[in-house]
Amino acid sequence: MEEHKINLIPNSTQLPNILLDKVVPLIPEAEARCLIYICRRTFGFHKESDRISFSQFIQGIKDRRGNVLDYGTGLSRQSVAQGLRSLVAAELIFVTKNSRGNFYRINLTIDVDKVVKLIDQSRKLTKSVLANRPKQVYLLDTQNLGKKEKSSIRDPVDNFREKLNEITRHMSLNKK
Repeated sequence: MEEHKINLIPNSTQLPNILLDKVVPLIPEAEARCLIYICRRTFGFHKESDRISFSQFIQGIKDRRGNVLDYGTGLSRQSVAQGLRSLVAAELIFVTKNSRGNFYRINLTIDVDKVVKLIDQSRKLTKSVLANRPKQVYLLDTQNLGKKEKSSIRDPVDNFREKLNEITRHMSLNKK
Protein backbone atom coordinates (compact mmCIF):
# COMPACT_ATOMS: atom_id res chain seq x y z
CA MET A 1 0.00 0.00 0.00
CA GLU A 2 1.12 3.43 -0.80
CA GLU A 3 1.08 5.91 2.04
CA HIS A 4 0.13 9.48 1.31
CA LYS A 5 1.95 12.05 3.31
CA ILE A 6 -0.30 14.91 4.34
CA ASN A 7 1.27 18.30 4.61
CA LEU A 8 -0.39 20.26 7.34
CA ILE A 9 -0.92 23.90 6.68
CA PRO A 10 1.00 25.91 9.28
CA ASN A 11 -1.39 28.87 9.08
CA SER A 12 -4.48 26.98 10.22
CA THR A 13 -6.74 26.51 13.23
CA GLN A 14 -7.05 23.33 15.24
CA LEU A 15 -10.58 22.45 16.26
CA PRO A 16 -11.20 19.86 18.96
CA ASN A 17 -12.64 16.64 17.51
CA ILE A 18 -15.42 16.52 20.08
CA LEU A 19 -16.74 19.83 18.76
CA LEU A 20 -16.53 18.88 15.09
CA ASP A 21 -17.75 15.31 15.44
CA LYS A 22 -20.38 15.50 18.14
CA VAL A 23 -21.48 19.05 18.84
CA VAL A 24 -21.51 21.07 15.59
CA PRO A 25 -23.69 18.58 13.64
CA LEU A 26 -26.31 18.54 16.41
CA ILE A 27 -26.74 22.26 17.14
CA PRO A 28 -28.42 24.96 15.03
CA GLU A 29 -26.38 26.90 12.51
CA ALA A 30 -26.16 30.14 14.53
CA GLU A 31 -24.69 28.36 17.55
CA ALA A 32 -22.31 26.35 15.36
CA ARG A 33 -21.01 29.43 13.55
CA CYS A 34 -20.50 31.35 16.81
CA LEU A 35 -18.71 28.35 18.32
CA ILE A 36 -16.41 27.94 15.32
CA TYR A 37 -15.67 31.68 15.28
CA ILE A 38 -14.68 31.55 18.95
CA CYS A 39 -12.46 28.54 18.18
CA ARG A 40 -10.79 30.50 15.40
CA ARG A 41 -10.18 33.56 17.59
CA THR A 42 -8.86 31.47 20.51
CA PHE A 43 -7.27 28.21 19.34
CA GLY A 44 -6.26 29.77 16.02
CA PHE A 45 -4.03 32.21 17.89
CA HIS A 46 -2.94 29.67 20.54
CA LYS A 47 -5.00 31.30 23.29
CA GLU A 48 -7.38 29.88 25.89
CA SER A 49 -9.65 32.91 25.73
CA ASP A 50 -9.96 36.04 23.65
CA ARG A 51 -11.81 39.32 23.74
CA ILE A 52 -14.25 39.34 20.84
CA SER A 53 -16.56 42.26 20.22
CA PHE A 54 -20.14 41.76 19.13
CA SER A 55 -19.43 43.60 15.87
CA GLN A 56 -16.59 41.16 15.14
CA PHE A 57 -19.05 38.26 15.37
CA ILE A 58 -21.33 40.03 12.88
CA GLN A 59 -19.01 41.90 10.50
CA GLY A 60 -15.58 40.38 11.03
CA ILE A 61 -12.29 42.18 11.38
CA LYS A 62 -10.42 44.63 9.14
CA ASP A 63 -6.88 45.86 9.65
CA ARG A 64 -5.90 49.52 9.81
CA ARG A 65 -5.57 49.74 6.04
CA GLY A 66 -9.07 48.35 5.53
CA ASN A 67 -7.98 44.88 4.42
CA VAL A 68 -10.43 42.18 5.48
CA LEU A 69 -8.90 39.72 7.96
CA ASP A 70 -12.11 37.70 8.42
CA TYR A 71 -15.82 38.04 7.71
CA GLY A 72 -17.13 37.06 11.13
CA THR A 73 -19.92 34.51 11.38
CA GLY A 74 -22.04 35.77 8.50
CA LEU A 75 -25.03 35.93 10.84
CA SER A 76 -27.50 38.66 11.63
CA ARG A 77 -27.26 40.55 14.92
CA GLN A 78 -30.30 38.71 16.26
CA SER A 79 -28.82 35.32 15.39
CA VAL A 80 -25.46 36.09 17.00
CA ALA A 81 -27.16 37.27 20.19
CA GLN A 82 -29.37 34.19 20.40
CA GLY A 83 -26.52 31.85 19.44
CA LEU A 84 -24.19 33.20 22.12
CA ARG A 85 -27.01 33.16 24.69
CA SER A 86 -27.71 29.48 23.91
CA LEU A 87 -24.02 28.52 24.06
CA VAL A 88 -23.66 30.21 27.46
CA ALA A 89 -26.86 28.58 28.79
CA ALA A 90 -25.58 25.17 27.69
CA GLU A 91 -22.21 25.94 29.34
CA LEU A 92 -20.38 25.25 26.09
CA ILE A 93 -18.68 28.64 26.32
CA PHE A 94 -17.79 30.83 29.26
CA VAL A 95 -18.02 34.59 29.02
CA THR A 96 -16.00 36.81 31.31
CA LYS A 97 -17.34 40.34 31.19
CA ASN A 98 -14.80 43.10 31.50
CA SER A 99 -14.92 46.87 31.17
CA ARG A 100 -12.90 46.48 27.96
CA GLY A 101 -15.19 43.83 26.45
CA ASN A 102 -16.25 40.20 26.78
CA PHE A 103 -13.69 37.40 26.90
CA TYR A 104 -14.86 34.09 25.43
CA ARG A 105 -13.51 30.67 26.39
CA ILE A 106 -14.66 27.25 25.19
CA ASN A 107 -15.49 24.57 27.74
CA LEU A 108 -13.79 21.39 26.53
CA THR A 109 -14.99 19.32 29.50
CA ILE A 110 -18.56 19.15 28.25
CA ASP A 111 -21.30 16.60 28.35
CA VAL A 112 -22.39 16.53 24.69
CA ASP A 113 -25.89 15.17 25.43
CA LYS A 114 -26.51 17.89 27.99
CA VAL A 115 -25.31 20.60 25.59
CA VAL A 116 -27.53 19.40 22.75
CA LYS A 117 -30.58 19.17 25.04
CA LEU A 118 -30.07 22.68 26.41
CA ILE A 119 -29.69 24.35 23.01
CA ASP A 120 -32.93 25.31 21.27
CA GLN A 121 -33.12 23.27 18.05
CA SER A 122 -36.20 24.93 16.55
CA ARG A 123 -34.66 28.18 15.34
CA LYS A 124 -32.42 28.84 12.37
CA LEU A 125 -31.81 32.54 11.73
CA THR A 126 -29.08 33.45 9.30
CA LYS A 127 -28.90 36.42 6.99
CA SER A 128 -30.18 34.30 4.10
CA VAL A 129 -33.11 32.98 6.13
CA LEU A 130 -34.04 36.48 7.25
CA ALA A 131 -34.08 37.61 3.62
CA ASN A 132 -36.50 34.78 2.74
CA ARG A 133 -38.99 35.57 5.49
CA PRO A 134 -42.39 36.81 4.35
CA LYS A 135 -42.43 40.54 3.87
CA GLN A 136 -44.22 42.58 6.49
CA VAL A 137 -47.57 43.95 5.40
CA TYR A 138 -47.26 47.68 5.33
CA LEU A 139 -50.00 49.84 6.75
CA LEU A 140 -51.97 51.94 4.32
CA ASP A 141 -50.85 55.54 4.36
CA THR A 142 -54.07 57.52 4.23
CA GLN A 143 -52.16 60.75 3.71
CA ASN A 144 -50.52 59.50 0.53
CA LEU A 145 -52.76 60.81 -2.24
CA GLY A 146 -50.65 59.42 -5.00
CA LYS A 147 -50.84 61.52 -8.14
CA LYS A 148 -54.03 63.26 -7.14
CA GLU A 149 -53.03 66.87 -7.00
CA LYS A 150 -54.93 70.05 -7.22
CA SER A 151 -54.41 70.74 -10.88
CA SER A 152 -55.27 74.42 -10.67
CA ILE A 153 -52.46 75.04 -8.20
CA ARG A 154 -49.78 73.00 -9.99
CA ASP A 155 -49.91 74.34 -13.54
CA PRO A 156 -52.85 76.46 -14.64
CA VAL A 157 -51.83 76.39 -18.31
CA ASP A 158 -52.02 72.56 -18.60
CA ASN A 159 -55.65 72.33 -17.57
CA PHE A 160 -56.91 75.57 -19.07
CA ARG A 161 -59.03 73.70 -21.66
CA GLU A 162 -60.55 71.47 -18.95
CA LYS A 163 -61.40 74.45 -16.78
CA LEU A 164 -62.91 76.30 -19.77
CA ASN A 165 -65.09 73.30 -20.67
CA GLU A 166 -66.19 72.92 -17.07
CA ILE A 167 -67.13 76.61 -16.83
CA THR A 168 -69.04 76.59 -20.12
CA ARG A 169 -70.89 73.39 -19.10
CA HIS A 170 -71.76 74.96 -15.78
CA MET A 171 -72.98 78.15 -17.50
CA SER A 172 -75.11 76.21 -19.99
CA LEU A 173 -76.74 74.25 -17.17
CA ASN A 174 -77.53 77.46 -15.29
CA LYS A 175 -79.20 79.04 -18.39
CA LYS A 176 -81.82 76.32 -18.61
